Amino acid sequence: MAPNMVFWNHRLSCFLIVMLSFSCGMCVEVTVPHDPVMQQRGLNVEIPCRYKTSVDNAFVLEWRFAAGSTSPDTGTQILYFSNNKLYKPGAQAERLSLVQYPPRLGDASIRLNNIRASDAGAYICEVNNPPDFYGTGSGTVHLTVLMPPSTPVCKGTTSASVGSDVTFSCSSSEGVPPPIYSWIQQDAKQPLPPSNMVQNQEKGTLILTNLTLQFSGTYICTASNEFGHHSCQISLHVTGIGKAGAVAGALIGAILALFLLGAIVLYILHYRKNKTAKKPQSEYSGNEIREDATAPGIFKPLERRDSKSESKLLENVSSRPGSVSTTKSQLKNIIV
Repeated sequence: MAPNMVFWNHRLSCFLIVMLSFSCGMCVEVTVPHDPVMQQRGLNVEIPCRYKTSVDNAFVLEWRFAAGSTSPDTGTQILYFSNNKLYKPGAQAERLSLVQYPPRLGDASIRLNNIRASDAGAYICEVNNPPDFYGTGSGTVHLTVLMPPSTPVCKGTTSASVGSDVTFSCSSSEGVPPPIYSWIQQDAKQPLPPSNMVQNQEKGTLILTNLTLQFSGTYICTASNEFGHHSCQISLHVTGIGKAGAVAGALIGAILALFLLGAIVLYILHYRKNKTAKKPQSEYSGNEIREDATAPGIFKPLERRDSKSESKLLENVSSRPGSVSTTKSQLKNIIV
């Protein structure tokens, strides 16, 4: 190889080494796990974040948190380290700390104690170290809080008739991973026909079809995952009157009601007819003139008194002087 070529190759190698050194001195590399971090509720968890940079006085570490399934871009600040001072403005401050303090040796991980369901979400680790402006200065870690199912709630129809269908539902408001639901009939004397029972273990529903009296009883739903289980129950009472019987009963009732109404109408018509037939024919009417009727202005003569009453009256009158003639005239008028 020519001496000039060797010389230029040597200069090129030196140039590349210098450029690489300059490049590494001007970049920040943050490394976080790709898989979610999982921990059971109530325990402590470490959320990793490592970085590479030449730490200087301008070094700044920031952690942000986006709860649940919200976008990491909406995360709020929960930890801030700058000028050798640590700030924890978030609601998790009392349970939050740095794994390494101060975080100047490439480890920016945080620890969260006694984790809760509300701690699940995205945690964003960001390192700034001017003038290192190049590279990947931030990383996102997803935390999943594992917990047993909460006590489920059972709903559904509690009374039904033979031949009908019913649907029960069962659901827990909490549980990670999502619980599996299973239904059984409590204290069943014999297993129910599988063809009449349709379960959905993910949604927690149970459909009972073409009911018989055998389906009466208490049904228990159990929600479970690898961290625990809880149950609820609901009772079903199946009556012996099916849909066809109910329709027939309603039809018979309607017929009886019509029959009773007709009987009442006939009775009323018959009663009015009999009342009209028994009415007296000699009953006085406004245009009829009676022989014994008294003409207007003429008083009806008094009835004749018996002889004993007349004698007594005469004796009383005769005992008073000066009134004999008057009394006799009055008595004559009375007798006439």
